[in-house]
Amino acid sequence: TDEVFMNAQEAVGAHRDTQEKEEHFNNQLNALAIIDPVECPNNCGRAYKGLRRKHSLKRHLLYECGKPPQFQCVVCLKRFTNKKSVQYHLAAIHKIINH
Repeated sequence: TDEVFMNAQEAVGAHRDTQEKEEHFNNQLNALAIIDPVECPNNCGRAYKGLRRKHSLKRHLLYECGKPPQFQCVVCLKRFTNKKSVQYHLAAIHKIINH
């Protein structure tokens, strides 16, 4: 039973070490992403930093850049560039949740 307990402790330690190495690696990646931002090819002035910068740029090009806001509040007709903003607006301004 001592052997089983020691193996379990060693496994926990090894898992913790792996998590620490992974966290360090992610921190390094994020630091590089901040140093190397991705800019909008349409020269609109938007630049994205961080690990999700390419995803953010893709979303910007599809829904925002040079386009009118595509999402609209059903109550006051105010327009937004993304669905989450409409949901936040409905909850904060009109007190409507989960529309």
